[in-house]
Amino acid sequence: MSLASRMFDHNFSKNTAAILGSFFTTIALTVCITLLWPFGGVVEQIFAGATFFFVFWALLFYWAILADNGRQAWKRILIIFTPTLAIDLASLFFNLQIK
Repeated sequence: MSLASRMFDHNFSKNTAAILGSFFTTIALTVCITLLWPFGGVVEQIFAGATFFFVFWALLFYWAILADNGRQAWKRILIIFTPTLAIDLASLFFNLQIK
């Protein structure tokens, strides 16, 4: 078993995915909601994104902690993070904000 494989299967990797991975994924989800929120002005968009921050973080944190190993925890986090980041970058790059 290689060193990288042992590192990803360790509990430290699972905890890192749960803490840091869920935090950064939650930030990406919050930005996504803020950019694409169709109702109200800027204040309502920011409020909508901030409202769901803790809910997203708690869900992602527990979903990663309940994984069997670190590799599965990172897969769970990246399943959500990758498309959310793509939506954020597309929204910012192409200015696809719904008005």
